[in-house]
Amino acid sequence: MKKQSLLISMLLSLSVLLAQGCSNSNFNSKIDHDCPYPPKENLINGHLKPENGVTLKCQVKNFTNRMSCIEIIDEEDEGLFCSNGSKKALFVFDKNDILKNYKFY
Repeated sequence: MKKQSLLISMLLSLSVLLAQGCSNSNFNSKIDHDCPYPPKENLINGHLKPENGVTLKCQVKNFTNRMSCIEIIDEEDEGLFCSNGSKKALFVFDKNDILKNYKFY
């Protein structure tokens, strides 16, 4: 748990850099077209409703394609920290790219 707190603190400090975003990016190029579309019950008004143990990393990436995201990898887990300036999200995945936990800020 201490490691996750440190990871969150580090990522929040990077939010200033991410707030600038990638204004010249082609958002469609970030979409993984081979990723399975989430089930209907995991969507709310066209937005992804993440579910621990079910949601795939590629699904999160596809639904955060208009945000600036960075990937973090350690020995146990993989993380994805996304920001669009006012909103931030942290996603933690297992080694099989399945969502373990997430938090919106």
